Amino acid sequence: MSRRSSRASVSDGEFFTDCKAAYVEVVKDVRKDITSKSLLLQALQESGRNPSERVLKKYWNSSTDGISFDDFVDICRKEHVTSDDEMMKAFRKIDTNGDGYLSLDELFKIMTSKGEKMTRQEVREIIDEVDENGDGKLDYKERKFYYEQFCNMNRATADQLRQRNRKRLERVEKGDRRSKKVESFSDSKRGDVASMGSQISVKSNSSQRNDMPRPSPRSNKKGVKHVPASKLGHLTEEPKNKRDWTKTTSKGCFFIDEDDGLMTHTYRLNLNERSKVWITVQPSIPQSMIIGDTTPIDTMLLVTKKKPDSEGRSVVGFTEKRDGKGKYGVMCELKAGSYNLLPFTTGCHLKARRSDSSKETPLVRKDRDGKTSITKAFRKALEEIFELSDLDGNGTLSRDEFTWFTLRTSGDKVTDDEWAVVEDTVELENNEITKKGFVKLNEMEADDVDDDISDLWVTLNSMGYNKDLFIDEACPYKLDVYTESCDDAEVALTCTGIETINNDMIIETVMEQDEGVKIKGSVYMYTYANDTRSTVVLSNRSNNSVNVTMDCTSSKNCQISQDNEEYTVTLDPHEKQIAHHLMPLDETLDWTPRCVEAVTK
Repeated sequence: MSRRSSRASVSDGEFFTDCKAAYVEVVKDVRKDITSKSLLLQALQESGRNPSERVLKKYWNSSTDGISFDDFVDICRKEHVTSDDEMMKAFRKIDTNGDGYLSLDELFKIMTSKGEKMTRQEVREIIDEVDENGDGKLDYKERKFYYEQFCNMNRATADQLRQRNRKRLERVEKGDRRSKKVESFSDSKRGDVASMGSQISVKSNSSQRNDMPRPSPRSNKKGVKHVPASKLGHLTEEPKNKRDWTKTTSKGCFFIDEDDGLMTHTYRLNLNERSKVWITVQPSIPQSMIIGDTTPIDTMLLVTKKKPDSEGRSVVGFTEKRDGKGKYGVMCELKAGSYNLLPFTTGCHLKARRSDSSKETPLVRKDRDGKTSITKAFRKALEEIFELSDLDGNGTLSRDEFTWFTLRTSGDKVTDDEWAVVEDTVELENNEITKKGFVKLNEMEADDVDDDISDLWVTLNSMGYNKDLFIDEACPYKLDVYTESCDDAEVALTCTGIETINNDMIIETVMEQDEGVKIKGSVYMYTYANDTRSTVVLSNRSNNSVNVTMDCTSSKNCQISQDNEEYTVTLDPHEKQIAHHLMPLDETLDWTPRCVEAVTK
């Protein structure tokens, strides 16, 4: 008999609700069956259980065709949620070195391998909460009290999971009861109106360029209700024979900059032959660098080319479509020449942190002789930064890659004299900096700071790290370019720097997709929407500044790029500006973007 079961205080009614919420989370409808062992495992995990393979085989074997909701409830009655004794046995098994302690790495491994996965930061917070002597470990043999505290936290996490599933079930059931009648807005006059309500939509435009991606046409009289992004299938334009195409890859990263807002690596693509080109971009976040929630950070991309006889650039393609896992793609037919690839993110899910830990993770320590060295936590962060900066993924940093790192962290390029110091200081491999050499350079900087480590924190903050040494203001991504008609020698993808996201190019794509709606006087609104994004652009054609108040509070299941759903934009004379982006908040649910505008002088 376990000392305590987390079902002990759950009534039959609550038990049934929890089972239903877990089932609907996976199968979506209690009238449908679970059709595979993996779905059964997922549903049981959603209910707070962590069944072994032996337990799963009890209920799913070669003759099983499906498991109904009633069958699932019976299974949950037989298989109780994980008890404290079971947790104790499991955690003893993951004490891999048998020293009687659970380190952060050991604990992170088990807490991210089954059930409701936790981030490394959440695991660290659990250890910090019960780690009395501050050694960063749990001593479960000698300090049983700590372990019971940990079990209490584990139960609290399971309770949070059940509460989340209950809320989602409640929303689903409310949606089923709701009338299926789609709200519509009447066609009000498009003359001078003080305010206008509009549900986000995409209107046809006969002047659209043939080479630009287009959203599917939708009526502007009906509300646009988008299907859950998690249900999106594969990218339909993706070449089936892309393995036969030439592939070029680079890593990159979005950063939140205190002064310049959202920033990103930018790239140049050179083609020696005309070719079909398939480009994809997607978040690329290692387990140790999980950021935010489970919603994929949007990682989109613009393809631009210099205009003939002009210093300006025009958009020749952009990633409109996305699959269910967060990968965006675009197919282009490109002539031989040079193109710029400009990644962008909306800022709906990648936002500046509102607060930070009150306690800084130690970066340096001194031994008895007063010699300074860096801590293990700082070393690990530096190794992660090295991986982020190694754009071509070859395991070393070229001078250019090191330059992009120093530009981001100090604002300065690497001069010839500084690179000569690097060559004299650390061992290079093929004239590039190794991971060991990169860490050594930062160790030397730490050794010079004495007691002032502010410069070390500037480096970490610039790369998106918070005081707990976790990334929360950056998002790494992976960029893949496939060319059909070019071989390796005929295509080149190079990073050109780290720049502020180019809103002017995004504005161009929106205004090319929509003819615009006059909302008052000489102020026009342009809207672009696809399955995962809605973007609104405002244009002031007058000679005076105007203020436009946007109210998006009636949107359903949406995350906005602005700080608030109701805000005011100031437009200078003849200025065009992105008012906001909207994206789904919960990708498992339908979402409906909507806004109301009012203009004042």
